[in-house]
Amino acid sequence: MSEEGIVIGVSSARCRLFLGGREVDCVVPSAIAKRQRSALAVGDRVTAEPVEATLWRLIEILPRRTVLSRPDPFNARVERFIAANIDLAVNVVSIKSPPLKPRLIDRFLIAIQRGGAQAAICVNKIDLADDRDAALQPLLTYEQLGVPLIPCSTKSGEGIDALRALIEGKTCAFVGHSGVGKSSILNALDVRLRLTTASVHEKHGTGRHTTTASTLIDLGDETYVIDTPGIREFGLWDITPQALREAFPEFEEAAEWCRFNDCAHTHEPDCEVKKRVERGEINPARYEAYTRLAQEI
Repeated sequence: MSEEGIVIGVSSARCRLFLGGREVDCVVPSAIAKRQRSALAVGDRVTAEPVEATLWRLIEILPRRTVLSRPDPFNARVERFIAANIDLAVNVVSIKSPPLKPRLIDRFLIAIQRGGAQAAICVNKIDLADDRDAALQPLLTYEQLGVPLIPCSTKSGEGIDALRALIEGKTCAFVGHSGVGKSSILNALDVRLRLTTASVHEKHGTGRHTTTASTLIDLGDETYVIDTPGIREFGLWDITPQALREAFPEFEEAAEWCRFNDCAHTHEPDCEVKKRVERGEINPARYEAYTRLAQEI
């Protein structure tokens, strides 16, 4: 008799499921295992059947509500799933140690938006900022776009309650650069977890990987968090010029006044978007991010 469960971890030809209030091991059929990274994700809802007392077999991956994905680093033509069926993706960043990387934030927010989930930004290690207001200034643009912005410190406890309230009752993914402290934040949200953490490499200022595979964690009260491995580069999957323009909602109204209906907002004459950038009505940093990504695709 088959039952429905949720994938909480994926390994070679196997996965772990929450199923009927318990965790079980599950065999992944060879047809799926051959393309596992592009077929099965933590957060997927699946049906499975028992093989023996402690082992199950995956039967079907059910349709996804949302997905967060990227191109496979080893084959850009293959989509690799990071998480599935999430309500919210929290991009964890830090001001320094490692330093803030707005380009990575832009990419994450586009991928989250295109995958159908809501986005938020958690600014960890805010206690390390010499000038708090100046440190947060580059991030205010995202807050103006409606993305929740939560300054946070696992040392002082600042922002932990606000973050807990934001994710309560949701299925979330924590994503971000290596070393920003995703696992430390999870430990602060639930002291029972005791996830492994590591300091940033002092010489290079880069993060050290402590989470090696995505794992779904039950925080109770219908709150689930997918802890994902830190990354240093993040590509956008199958993005078109039109999809890129749609990912910058602050361009939408201005674009209606461009001379050309399909204006790329880069080289065309009478581009209202460029005019508003020059007048300071559209954030120049956001426009720079757009043009940089437009060149790449």
